[in-house]
Amino acid sequence: MIWVDREVKEIKKRNKKLELVDDMKTPSGRVHIGSLRGVVVHDMVYKVLKENNINAKYTYVFDDHDPMDGIPAYLEYKKWEKYAGMQLYKIPSPEKGHKNFAQCYANEFIKVFNSINSYPEIIWASELYNSGKMNDVIKEVLDNASKIRDIYNKAFDRKKPNDWHPFNVVCENCQKIGTTYVYKWDGEQVHYRCEEKMVAWAVGCGNEGAASPYDGNGKLVWRVDWPAKWKVIGVTVEGAGKDHMSSGGSYDIAKIICDKVLDYPAPYPVAYEFFNVKGKKMSSSKGLGVSAKEIAKLVPPEILRFIIVRTPIHKAIDFDTDLSTLNKLFDDYDTCLNAYFDKIEDNIPEGKSGEVLLDFARIAELSQVNDLPKNRVYLPRFRSIVNILSNNTDPLIYFEKHKNSKLTKEEKDILNERIKYAKIYANTNDRSTGEELILTSKEKSFLIELAANLKGLKSNSNEDVQEIIFSTLKKNGSKPKDVFPGIYKVLINKKYGPKAADIILSMGVDNVVKKFTESK
Repeated sequence: MIWVDREVKEIKKRNKKLELVDDMKTPSGRVHIGSLRGVVVHDMVYKVLKENNINAKYTYVFDDHDPMDGIPAYLEYKKWEKYAGMQLYKIPSPEKGHKNFAQCYANEFIKVFNSINSYPEIIWASELYNSGKMNDVIKEVLDNASKIRDIYNKAFDRKKPNDWHPFNVVCENCQKIGTTYVYKWDGEQVHYRCEEKMVAWAVGCGNEGAASPYDGNGKLVWRVDWPAKWKVIGVTVEGAGKDHMSSGGSYDIAKIICDKVLDYPAPYPVAYEFFNVKGKKMSSSKGLGVSAKEIAKLVPPEILRFIIVRTPIHKAIDFDTDLSTLNKLFDDYDTCLNAYFDKIEDNIPEGKSGEVLLDFARIAELSQVNDLPKNRVYLPRFRSIVNILSNNTDPLIYFEKHKNSKLTKEEKDILNERIKYAKIYANTNDRSTGEELILTSKEKSFLIELAANLKGLKSNSNEDVQEIIFSTLKKNGSKPKDVFPGIYKVLINKKYGPKAADIILSMGVDNVVKKFTESK
């Protein structure tokens, strides 16, 4: 049983009339790939709840009411610094075709998670505030500002001043929200100062005033805003990254606020580890890391979803964008898909091995972007496609020969998709760059003998090719380390690589024989 089935088993015990699963994100720039883990984690919980006949809903909140608290590195600083501290939905879009700054990057992210079969109901925080839906909870918070100060003071070493209120109002003069300090609530209006040096990322105008906190004139500070939105939306399940969900973290603070101020049960927590690229944690507002859009261009939708689905939530994902990583991903995905075929064919053995296969099958089911095949299909190996394309061989001819029959339309569709992504990676393979790899005399001698022994081979068996390679090596009398590099120099312009038999079969024996014979 994989993690999501265990979590839903616990959630089901609560017997609620509705389980509302929610996730949130501030669209302060291109949304990094790490945020996609939250989308898929919540989507899996929602879908498994539905599978278990539990009334469920999935919402995704874009916190476009938040201030711009940093200018992404890919935007011109001088052009955008005047907007620092203003609300994201009031800032113009950096690209044409979008209503505002927030929607520019949110819409980009929505396209990515829709492409991997996640379709939550989108909620814009600005609409929650501007419509008045947050008014009651704003009053509840401001009326209990002293309680929230006490909660903060017990949780953090840095104490809040006695006049601090957990609200930022929009300055009536400069329209910034990130620079205002609310020091009084009289039951109708908040009294504030727009401070020049309150934050490092924006400069206030120095204005002092009073304004109503309702109907979008401001927002709750984020550790309070989070549980307030839970209450307004009706959230019952919400996870977050380990930084927010660790002991004493943001979730714990929010839960206390729920208990002592809002009289609302904190949602069932689902904590998950980070999704890093090459070991680096990312930030949307700072422009660090790789965006979800960029990664979505490099891998097929089902593989992108699979990366997240297959990884237990307590383990970090560290994704690399090189070809070897993608080769292994496809192999692992195919393993899970073949386990799914075993399941629908009622071919799962009993015992531990059967349990493992059922978990693999479950991962395949939850990774799927489109409907799974109703019958077993032939899966062309991705790494073979990469090798075939590098030698201008027809993949369809190769795989139909390997399958010993024509590919079905469904199998051709799978092949064509994999060809598409193999071409993307073909030019980024980690081959030697510009280096002329010269064959040694021992390598030349071995390749000539190997070519002669491979001539006329009719078998597509990996074992048969492997046998010829090692029998040739034995007769030649050389050590593998002295002659095997020659195979890779000629075939893939490298000194090493995957199993030689795999490369030879993927390129076609006749083609390889010709290359070995003509090698210099």
